[in-house]
Amino acid sequence: MAEPVGIMLAEHFSTVTQQRQAAKLGLWAWLITELLLFAGLFLCALIIRIQHPASVTLAATHLKFWIGAANTAVLICSSFTMSGAIVLSRIGWRAGMLRFMLATAALGTLFLLLKGFEYYQDYVEHMVPFLSGPYVLAHDQASRLFVDVYFITTALHGVHLITGVSILLVLTWQASRPHFLTRHQNRIEVYGLYWHFIDLIWMIVFPVLYVLNR
Repeated sequence: MAEPVGIMLAEHFSTVTQQRQAAKLGLWAWLITELLLFAGLFLCALIIRIQHPASVTLAATHLKFWIGAANTAVLICSSFTMSGAIVLSRIGWRAGMLRFMLATAALGTLFLLLKGFEYYQDYVEHMVPFLSGPYVLAHDQASRLFVDVYFITTALHGVHLITGVSILLVLTWQASRPHFLTRHQNRIEVYGLYWHFIDLIWMIVFPVLYVLNR
């Protein structure tokens, strides 16, 4: 059964519309700064590729392409489930919305598990130059630059994803309580922007690190 949908107006806003716009504008402003952070890392990866093409290709062949591709599919699916949760929140179908939110959190967790397995494989294959022990490409020091950028970029994305899953679980718990959509539907909309941002970043990470350099 559909529930009434709305927002509880905060004291410092004149209208609900103003409150919605302010929330989205604030999140967009923050997301742009995060995008600039990742843009610097992407630029570093491209510059290293231009300066040391053979070394980057050598290092990239050790990356687990199938895991990167699988994680891309996982996050694309999570974008669909998050979009479904937003649509259902707008029409007041709380039960369906909660299912989609949990599915999104599950897909995000699956991504992290696959990424953790990939990191483990990198460690086993001695592809982690900043840890103690031999580095399998020690004969090609330029390859370390690309590998370091790979770990920094994917780890930073992982931190954003862990944060996203954690917030989503808390939001799901809050949304399971009565009258949530009547007062706080806007939270689902605003959070959806963050989740889609996480997905967008990976859509850039995958081709820049896994595809272009092979």
